[in-house]
Amino acid sequence: MKKAIITCRAGMGTSTMLTVQVRNVAKKNNWDLDVSHTSIDGIGSFNGDFIIALSDVADDLRAKEKKIPIVGIKNMMDQNEIEAKLAPLMNE
Repeated sequence: MKKAIITCRAGMGTSTMLTVQVRNVAKKNNWDLDVSHTSIDGIGSFNGDFIIALSDVADDLRAKEKKIPIVGIKNMMDQNEIEAKLAPLMNE
């Protein structure tokens, strides 16, 4: 099982909506993926496989040199984009 955390600045609206989309994509693809969400401040103790965020937040996280893969999503309503970006990580 892979473990991912979805983050946004406040940890409420965007990350919650993106979590629903990621879970739908995971279910459609039969991926064994445990997904949770938090604010950007809450990822410090995350010990999982990768972080998912909207592109602007992902860029901020990459600038902080996180040692974990960070997936940036441009359109959280585009399940094709989510699938394309997560597939390489899920098939490792």
